[in-house]
Amino acid sequence: MLKLLPLCFLILAFSIQPLLASEPEPVLDRQGNPLEPGVGYYVWPLWANNGGLALGETMNKTCPLDVTRNPYIIGLPVTFTVPGLDYIPTLTDLTVNFSLLSTPCFQPTVWKINKVGSGLWFVSTLGVAGDVTSKFKIERLEGEQSCEIYSFKYCPTVPGTLGLCAPIGTYVDAGGTKVMAIGDAIEPYYVRFQKVSTYPRENNQGFSSAY
Repeated sequence: MLKLLPLCFLILAFSIQPLLASEPEPVLDRQGNPLEPGVGYYVWPLWANNGGLALGETMNKTCPLDVTRNPYIIGLPVTFTVPGLDYIPTLTDLTVNFSLLSTPCFQPTVWKINKVGSGLWFVSTLGVAGDVTSKFKIERLEGEQSCEIYSFKYCPTVPGTLGLCAPIGTYVDAGGTKVMAIGDAIEPYYVRFQKVSTYPRENNQGFSSAY
């Protein structure tokens, strides 16, 4: 009987394997490669090689700068960080940061949500990695032909005081600036990711006050 014990344990181990949580699927770039932590990526709308994310002044506010969309520029690269993983997974808390050494505001460019009105939050900067206001997720669009189409959402795994779980889309402020935001009737903004090192560098403007 003692010689059978290891075999029994082995059978048991195989029997419970399907019950264990599987690893989250990786986010893929436009070439079908998994996103890498700390590597720069452009965030573009579905069918364009520009119109990327940038930093801008919104609602007559100078600093901190908010995350905006500009249809006329390539945009600023962003990096992603997930503690303990060597790839960027879907539906997992992560930190998003613009790949910049400095900004006009001389402040950190980690994303965070910032309440600007009743039921309205802008995606802004001056965030802190690990803080509940800086925990974002990337969600894949469902469908057989949607493997490289994604959207951002704010829905921290560890609940905070905000109690939010909503997609991030576009809000047009009074000055016409398209800012990434969370709010009533704001639909998800679908994007694809382009690795900076595999795309020809062009004039890359990233700061603007109105689009």
